[in-house]
Amino acid sequence: MQLVPSKEKKPLKIVLLGEGGVGKTTISKSYIDNYFFTKSKQTIAVEFHSKIITHSDKGVSKLQIWDLGGQEHFKHMGVFSEFCKGADAALLCFDLTDLSSLFNLSEWLEFITPAIPRFLIGTKSDLATQDEKNFDLARYIQRFNCVTSFKCSAKDLKSVINIFEKVLLTIERKNSKLTNISSDSNTQLSNKLLVS
Repeated sequence: MQLVPSKEKKPLKIVLLGEGGVGKTTISKSYIDNYFFTKSKQTIAVEFHSKIITHSDKGVSKLQIWDLGGQEHFKHMGVFSEFCKGADAALLCFDLTDLSSLFNLSEWLEFITPAIPRFLIGTKSDLATQDEKNFDLARYIQRFNCVTSFKCSAKDLKSVINIFEKVLLTIERKNSKLTNISSDSNTQLSNKLLVS
C-alpha cells in the first residue's frame, strides 16, 4: 500500500479591522456561509470564522478569518496585537455611508505588521449615495499602504467573494515568492559550502 502525500497547506489567517458597525461580521459570514446575513450581533473582542479553500495547485488550506470587535473599549484591552500575530493579510473595513470610519482606520494600523498585505474595504455600497460610491480612495490606499481597495455590499455575494479571492491570490503569490527566495538562498548556501 502506497501513502499519498497530503496537499494540505498551512492555515491562512486574515484579520478584519475597523470601527464597530461597519459590516465586518456581515461580509465575513456572507463569504463563509454563501448567503447574506441580515442580522448580526456586536462582536465581543474577536469572532472566528473558517472555511476550507482550494489553491491553484490543487492543494487545500483552512482559511481562518479573525473578525475583531470595533468598539473603542476593545481597542484598549491590549489584545488586538496578539490577535493579529501571524496574519497573512488584513482587511481594513469602513462604512461608505460614514466616512469618519475611513478616517479612523489609521488607529487600527498599530495592531498589524507592515509586512502583511492590506486591503481597503468600503462596505454597505447598497446604502451609499452616488457621491459616497464615487469617493476617491487613492490617497487612503497610499496612506494605509494597501495593495488595493474594494467597494462592496454584503447583499451582493459576488462582490464579497471577489474580495476574498483577490486577497487569497495575493497571499498565494506572496507565499510563492517567499518559497522561491528561500529555495534560492538554500541553493546559494549549498554552493558556498561546496566551494569552501
